[in-house]
Amino acid sequence: FKLGFHVNTFHLTTLLTSLSIPPLQHSLIPCIPTTPSKMARISQLALAACLALSALHADAFTAVPSQTYVSTRHQPLFLSSTEATGSSLKRLPDSAVELTLHVPAAATSAAYDKVLSEVAKKVSIPGFRKGAKIPPQVLENAWSKNGGKRGLKTMAINELVGELIETALKEEHELEPIGQPSLVTSAEQLADTFTPGEELDLTVKCDVWPEIQFKQVEGQDKPYSGLKGSYKRKPFNQERFDAAMRDLLERYVKLEQYDDASHALTTGDACKVNMAGYMATADGEKGEPLPNAASGDDVEVVLGEGRYMEGLVEGLEGGKVGETVTVKVRFPDALKNKDLAGKDAIFDVEILSASRRTLPEVTDE
Repeated sequence: FKLGFHVNTFHLTTLLTSLSIPPLQHSLIPCIPTTPSKMARISQLALAACLALSALHADAFTAVPSQTYVSTRHQPLFLSSTEATGSSLKRLPDSAVELTLHVPAAATSAAYDKVLSEVAKKVSIPGFRKGAKIPPQVLENAWSKNGGKRGLKTMAINELVGELIETALKEEHELEPIGQPSLVTSAEQLADTFTPGEELDLTVKCDVWPEIQFKQVEGQDKPYSGLKGSYKRKPFNQERFDAAMRDLLERYVKLEQYDDASHALTTGDACKVNMAGYMATADGEKGEPLPNAASGDDVEVVLGEGRYMEGLVEGLEGGKVGETVTVKVRFPDALKNKDLAGKDAIFDVEILSASRRTLPEVTDE
């Protein structure tokens, strides 16, 4: 027989796997058809389960579309081709602007759903697999150490700002922002009244390139020709000069790997490491895993003062290739990611290699 439907095996497999009846899982999952030629061989038991589960999950069966899909890849992430944001712009002194963006309800809902999906990949909740579809209330409770629902709403607001603001400035108002736009009312304050699925107004301030208008001079195609100016040289600053020289030398540093595996890392060395990070609990133990952006493999670390978060370099000093050291750190208060700013964390750091750094000699050339 022919069903006249395409079976969405991904959703169906997820539903079957989530059932707490092992015999049913193992007997039905192999029966899910993966090609049209196998459709006719689906067992009656599997078909009955499919029809029953379709009432629980609307996406288990999807009718074959009769029209061509329309690409919306040029639309912002949270907007479909039928949705749009509106914005108003106010000019401020000193080449600054204030942009108010009117975000539709569908976009706020999608942003919150995206945050929930990302958080579901990070937290461990008894009874749920990592990355599984977890009810929002459960995730909000699990995220209590990071602000709970208010923290999640703050993350959703920041997602909206990052996704929509720059697009509105460039495409709607044809302005090129200088630096990072900043919310007039912080995301944390907005989260107090923000409700996912309802419209939201976001107001940001941002510097933009100034508009320069030259005075038209009769008979001159280039009115700025012949203009004269004056300047005053600032006093020489030895500290800034030394800093610029250090930055220049760093560009041409040479690395020489230590042959002696027993070499203990010391200030000035460089090393390659794998880092796995965790939030620190109140009693100083490992908590939830940090986002991928805060961890990483094959990361180069230079043992020098003021380069990284407090505690990382100190924790690596004395370490040797092949060892895994546990390092306690504190993220800077000014960190852009407010979920991590000022928080304590613990890293398991595997030292892969160690190198001697040699800076070039400063010459007139």
